[in-house]
Amino acid sequence: MKILQQLLAPYPTEQFLTEYWTQKAIHISADDSRRFHPFFSWGALNHLLNYHKLTEPDLRFSKEGKSLPETRDPRDWSDRLRQGATLIVNGVHHRVPSVAKLAAHLRDDIGYETHINLYCSPADQRGFDCHYDTHDVLILQIDGEKKWFVYRETVLDPTSDMPSSKQLQPTEPPYLECVLKAGDLLYIPRGHWHYAIACEQPSLHLTVGIECQTGLDWLDWLMHDLQNNAGWRQSLPVIVDDNTNALEKQLMALRQHLIETLHQPDSLHKYIDKLGYRNYPPLPVSLPAQMGTDIFPNLLMTRFAWSPLHRIRVKQLSDQHYQVQVGSKQIDLKGIPETLVENLFDRDEFSLFDIADWAPDLDLEADIAPLLKHLVLEGVLQVETDCDLSFT
Repeated sequence: MKILQQLLAPYPTEQFLTEYWTQKAIHISADDSRRFHPFFSWGALNHLLNYHKLTEPDLRFSKEGKSLPETRDPRDWSDRLRQGATLIVNGVHHRVPSVAKLAAHLRDDIGYETHINLYCSPADQRGFDCHYDTHDVLILQIDGEKKWFVYRETVLDPTSDMPSSKQLQPTEPPYLECVLKAGDLLYIPRGHWHYAIACEQPSLHLTVGIECQTGLDWLDWLMHDLQNNAGWRQSLPVIVDDNTNALEKQLMALRQHLIETLHQPDSLHKYIDKLGYRNYPPLPVSLPAQMGTDIFPNLLMTRFAWSPLHRIRVKQLSDQHYQVQVGSKQIDLKGIPETLVENLFDRDEFSLFDIADWAPDLDLEADIAPLLKHLVLEGVLQVETDCDLSFT
């Protein structure tokens, strides 16, 4: 849990997961006001606004709880901010490499899909009314200060079809009031009402949404899995003269099949395994290497790096036969010595020279070069160049 531990520092991760996760909000202060700047900054926001074509719903404005009409003219954006509107950019992890890495690594740490939005608020302004989210959130204060008010839930564990707009707001006072300063973190569980007001300076923060799965999601997956069985797709018997005997018989047969399905040893593990590989970002495109060109530009000193957005899982199937899982991509590697596997997949980057040390018995041209070329063309391995600025 490297990235989660980094975000929560100095608060202990295990204590956070035991005492606060899904239970109550917590404000974590930090001494370093710039500790979230490697993820995002005012400069990164300016780059987004100047060089990305952003339109609704990805870019929008809200003022005092009301969404403002869409405008595609960048000249209007600064005017709206001066007039007190909050700027929201959704899906920043799809546009900024450092934020993409943050989302991907958090997904690895927590095991569930994450998405990241940006909020820029003028001084002394409130962009949204009191509301709750149907997912857990981590708020990373990049710059400025913002005062937050967090209230207890009025609906336990609301789902996406139970928005706060359809619920009565809490009548009790907030159980947490805090001012987030640059470098601070705020965790708010799903369903806990909240709102915020920027302080004396403009505020810039990232909101990380964490889409945990529920028992209902498991049932939904199970329903789709049962679609492969013709018995579940079969029409139920018609009811003639209120006679439901045939209907009851078929439903009982389906119930028995469901019970047997749930008792199969691999029933739960099929779903758990699927969770392990779902909702990963696509493998990065790395050109021209993925076209088969310039894969070894510096010969023995050519350096390679694994995809920065994915965790590598290696399973040994038999002697010198391994299955490599990177995101949703699965690759079989045969004839690979164990010492090479232990070193190759345990490092973020390496060179041909390194591999020659790890596996001196392998032939460079006949064994190593084809292996690396295969991994590069599959998109799981990237060729590093002096001018490579991706995902820094």
